Amino acid sequence: MKVPLFMEFEGRNVLVIGGGGVGTRRAVKFLMAGANVRVIGLEFSNDLVRYAEQGKVVLIKGDARDPGLLRSNIEWADLVVIATNDPIANENARRIARDLKKFFNDATNAEETEVVVPFEGEINGIRIAVTTEGLSGVVARRALDEILHILKDDEELMNMARVWYAVKSRIKESVKDVKARLRLYMELDNDEKFNELARKGLIDEALDYVLHKIENKT
Repeated sequence: MKVPLFMEFEGRNVLVIGGGGVGTRRAVKFLMAGANVRVIGLEFSNDLVRYAEQGKVVLIKGDARDPGLLRSNIEWADLVVIATNDPIANENARRIARDLKKFFNDATNAEETEVVVPFEGEINGIRIAVTTEGLSGVVARRALDEILHILKDDEELMNMARVWYAVKSRIKESVKDVKARLRLYMELDNDEKFNELARKGLIDEALDYVLHKIENKT
């Protein structure tokens, strides 16, 4: 069973097997997240070559069917991305990754993959990731667009997001005890006065209200 997670990839090692269009998109995605990226392939896209010339990715020209080449690079990786059009190479990569207990994203096989790379978007600090786990990428993309559209049009929720971001930051400064902070968050979530201020986007008034509550507790 797959578990939805957001993971930090800054400084992590990502091996992409396949230098075509899909491999390029995956490589760039993890490169932008701060990962160290290697790409194995017989040929590489112009984008990958450009990134390599800039010293941002390492390109390894070789046959993805070569088990020695695969194993030595998979050992280095925290995550393996499989993106070739060669079923034998893909199967070899999956087998070695499993043997070495490395997570892998197989962009060619939704049933075999361990890691899913979803469609994602962001609005006002709210990150959304959507997948149908291979059933239909078209549906997943349209679902994401619909969710983002709904959020964008929800003025009260967007106001609440801005207020909560400011309030939570101030609470962290003022209340050092983690359990006390969590209790205060839950209390505010059910506080109609606070919610009214939040829905209207009244950040200063909401901060004053929260600080007053904190002072009354001390």
